[in-house]
Amino acid sequence: MKWVYGNYEFENRISNLSWTVAGDYNDDIQISKNEYSSKDIALYFATMAGGRHKYIDWILVKRYLLSRAKMGYDIDVISDLLHITLDRLVEEKIIKERPGIEDIRLSAYKDILSGFSKIHNEEILQKIKYFLVLERMGKHPTIDGLSRRIVNKINEINLNENIVEILRGIDEIYINYFNDTSNKYDNENYENERIINSNIDFDTFSDFMYEELYDNEYSKTIENQISEISSSMLIESLGEVDIKGSKHSSNNVLYVDEETLNKIYKKIEHYYGKSYIGDLELKKIESKCCRGVHEGCRVHFTDGVLRSECSNIAQIKYATRQKENNTRKFRENIKIYKRNILKLKETLLRILIEENEKSRVYCDSGTIYANRAWRATRSNNNKIFYKDIENEKGRYVIDILLDSSGSQTRNQANVAIQAYIISTALTKAGIPNRVMGFSSLMDYTILKRFRDYEDKITNNENIFEYFCAGNNRDGLAIKSICEGLLEREEENKILIVLSDGRPNDIKIGKDRERSIRGEMSYKGMIGAKDTASEVRKARQNGIMVLGVFTGKEIDLEVEKIIYGKDFIYTKDIQRFSDVVSMYLKKIIRN
Repeated sequence: MKWVYGNYEFENRISNLSWTVAGDYNDDIQISKNEYSSKDIALYFATMAGGRHKYIDWILVKRYLLSRAKMGYDIDVISDLLHITLDRLVEEKIIKERPGIEDIRLSAYKDILSGFSKIHNEEILQKIKYFLVLERMGKHPTIDGLSRRIVNKINEINLNENIVEILRGIDEIYINYFNDTSNKYDNENYENERIINSNIDFDTFSDFMYEELYDNEYSKTIENQISEISSSMLIESLGEVDIKGSKHSSNNVLYVDEETLNKIYKKIEHYYGKSYIGDLELKKIESKCCRGVHEGCRVHFTDGVLRSECSNIAQIKYATRQKENNTRKFRENIKIYKRNILKLKETLLRILIEENEKSRVYCDSGTIYANRAWRATRSNNNKIFYKDIENEKGRYVIDILLDSSGSQTRNQANVAIQAYIISTALTKAGIPNRVMGFSSLMDYTILKRFRDYEDKITNNENIFEYFCAGNNRDGLAIKSICEGLLEREEENKILIVLSDGRPNDIKIGKDRERSIRGEMSYKGMIGAKDTASEVRKARQNGIMVLGVFTGKEIDLEVEKIIYGKDFIYTKDIQRFSDVVSMYLKKIIRN
């Protein structure tokens, strides 16, 4: 029989307990409305509620989680790491102040575990949670080597440090162990290699403290995670009482009310700059592109906050800083990069000149060749006429589409530099080209234009505005870009896509749609198959599509599904311009 909060005296007791632990009777501390099976569970939760209020700066935690969402972190994973660490922080501090709480915790844990019909420990983080709960109950469970190493790293976080340092420790664990879709590493050497090669610049870690928080309408969509961490005990996520009531869904879909949805749409320009496409043209593009798995999605074409109307001072400062970082990296080796530009330009010009040369063919009819006229009566070789065959295959236009999602953060300076090299060489060779980046936020796929086809070469400097944040809906980005490319007059259209081969995005919808729309999360094979479909459609329409893959070897099979034979795998993003030039030479000559 469950314990229902119907007893005024008991309700008053748990409220006072929370306020006492928090040390502040003036604040409104939210006590869970769950119906627990015992008073010990209710008392322990009230204690934890007060402790969370006292020891955790939730504003900073929210800033951190929002910044990691922008960078493309797996929010479920980073939220679990936050929950584990912050739960440990609060428990240890409360028990140190009030040792008697440890007995209440033990009783609460036993009561909750006894009510589970199923334990969730298939995934590594669920396994780690279960291990930690049993350990706190005085048991000695066994655990695999990788999970043990992660637990050790969690335990190494110094809980006496300030919250920023604690979050730094959580970030390091995520980067070193979970920055991959598989989350399965059974080779310790591989794990060590990942840690050595992580190359994270933690000097700028605390930048999230100064970033502008999204307004409430955005916060509501991600506060599902904050609420889960701040209003539930770690043990509650380990199992289910009723097999029909599993709290975990395979669909990564966020539902918000219609008013909130409309406010989100209005705020996109605030964070990414005003659109350079008018409403009527945009609706036309969306009606063509936002179908099927992209139903209800939208696209936003922008020149970015530095070159379009934008009142978001914080975002302007952030974009300016990223551009300065990319430009500085370029200047460090400017002589080498300029030589690369010159070399690529000369190669392209040489190939184009060769392809434009006329071939003279001697034949039985055509224009008479005076020097051979004598053969008409004196030789059996009567081919005294000639025809000049035009070898011109037509003009070329090239689009370069850069994955700007958070998963490319570590490569962003190199990607910007290589894109600049290619675009500048193409421009100097007289080949029209456009450079765009793509990422996604909520239902919006953001398509940022760095340079347009007819821009002056000085506009190539805008490519250094490239920075990475958010998720990526590759299929919709490719489909939207191809709409503009198909309108070009050039006979030969080429699309080069740089990506890590891991489409990954979330979906939002209105509350009322929840029962009738079963949107699947845009990741894994769902995202890969959709992207592959858009690549095939582009090729059927005459666009040559090349994928440049910069991800992990484990994702190579997905890349093959998406791009077929026309993709290049490079472990070194600095060779991006080299591999693209080889591809261009190949298709121009063929």
